[in-house]
Amino acid sequence: MSFRNQKSLTVFIITLVIMTYSTGTSPMSAQNLSKPNLYKLKGASKGYYGQPFRASKNGDVIGELPVSQVYEILAIEGDWAKIKFLGKEYYTWRDRLEKVNSPDIVCSPWAKDWFSYTGAYMGIKGEWQNFSDDWTKPVTKTEIAQMLVVDIMENVYSKWVVQYSLPGAGKNSDQKKFTDSDDYNPGRLLYWGIVPEGKFNPMAKLTFGEVTGLLIKLMEYDKKYVREGGGEAFTMAQIDEFKIGGNTSPNAICTKEQAKMLCDKLLLWREEMAHRTEIKHNYGFNDGIFTIQSYLGKNKNNAYLILNNDGKLELSNTKKDHFKVKYKGATLTPYRDLLLLYTIQTMDNNFIGVSGTAKNGNRLISQKAEYIWSIESGRSPDKQWTCFIVSPYNVNQVVNVSAWKTAPGTHIITWYWKQGKGDDSNNCKFIFGKIE
Repeated sequence: MSFRNQKSLTVFIITLVIMTYSTGTSPMSAQNLSKPNLYKLKGASKGYYGQPFRASKNGDVIGELPVSQVYEILAIEGDWAKIKFLGKEYYTWRDRLEKVNSPDIVCSPWAKDWFSYTGAYMGIKGEWQNFSDDWTKPVTKTEIAQMLVVDIMENVYSKWVVQYSLPGAGKNSDQKKFTDSDDYNPGRLLYWGIVPEGKFNPMAKLTFGEVTGLLIKLMEYDKKYVREGGGEAFTMAQIDEFKIGGNTSPNAICTKEQAKMLCDKLLLWREEMAHRTEIKHNYGFNDGIFTIQSYLGKNKNNAYLILNNDGKLELSNTKKDHFKVKYKGATLTPYRDLLLLYTIQTMDNNFIGVSGTAKNGNRLISQKAEYIWSIESGRSPDKQWTCFIVSPYNVNQVVNVSAWKTAPGTHIITWYWKQGKGDDSNNCKFIFGKIE
C-alpha cells in the first residue's frame, strides 16, 4: 500500500471514530444517513379526514396529512415525529407512523419534481429496492381507464355524477359490452364512446400517441355531451405545451409517470379553461380592484378590511381600502383538489400574505415578497356572493375574522378549518366588491 493510501485510510478511520463518539451513532448508521428516514402513515386520527399536524409539539392542529403515504421523517422526539411535508417541517403523532425501508413509488428525476405537490416521498428509479410501484414502467390499459374515469372525470364531476348522471354517447350506448372485461372503469369509457366495444385487452401497453388520443376523445365527449358545446376544445397543441418528459414520440410506449402527468395537466388545463369561459360570460371571479368586506351572516356588521399603520390587516367600519387581485393559474393539492390561485396586492403594489408558515393566529400583513392565495367563490345562505381565501400550501389554513368579532381593529388571521365542519364558517367568508 502506498503512503498516500495509508494516509487516506488513517484519516477515514479517525473520521469514523469522531462520528461515532460525537454523534452517538455507529459507522454503519452514519453511512445510512445518506438516505432519508422513511415512515408510512397508516391511517387518520379519529375525527379527522387525514392525519393532523402541528407547527410545534403539543401545539394547535394546523393541517392534515393525506394517509397511506410514505413521508420523510427528520427526527423522532418521544411521542412526536418531525415530518417534512411540502418543503416545510411539522410535527405529527408518532403512533400513526410505521417505519419502512423504501418508498412505495419510484419514478424518473423529471417526474419527481412534478409530483412533489403530493407532499409524499417518491424515490428515484435505480436508487431504491423493494418498492411496490414503479412509475417508469409501461402503463396498462386498465391503469389508463382508472386515470381517465377516477383521476379526471370523478375529480371534475364527483363519483356519484360519473356513475349515475353523465350521459352515454350515442344510441344504445348502455348495451355495448366487452368480451374480455366487465370492470367498471373500462365500462364507463365504453359508455362514453371513448373506446370501442369488442376486446378491451386490460393488460395491453399503449403508445404515447394512443394515450394522448384517449385524452382528446375524453374531452371531446366532455365538450359535446356534458358542456353542450361550451368552453374550449382540447387538442394536441395543448398536450405539446404540457412538456411531458421521457420519450414522447407517438409510437413510443407510454410510461405510468407520463400518463399520470398528462392527466394532472389535463385537469389543470380544464380548470383554467372553465375559468376563462366563466370570465368571458361575466361569471365567476376575475382580476380587478376590490374592496374586501367581512361576512358574518345576514343582518351582521360586515365591516371592511383595511391595512393599519403597522401594515397589518384588520376590520374598519369607517374606511374602505382598495386591493388589486390578479389571477395566477391553477394548482393541485395533496388531496388532488383543484385550486385557482391569485395574488392580493395593496394599491402601492405590496402583497397581502403571512410571515413564514401559515398557522393558527398568523396576521395578514403587507409585504414586498409575492404571496399566493387560493380564492374559492360561491353563494352564502342569504344569496350573497362570498369567497374563501385559503393558503394553497396548507389548505386547512383559511383566512378569517378572529373570533367572529365585528369591532374595528379585529385581526384578520389564518386558522385551521376542518373539512366537514358545517356552516359554522361565516367568519371565513368575505365579500369582494369590484371597483374596476
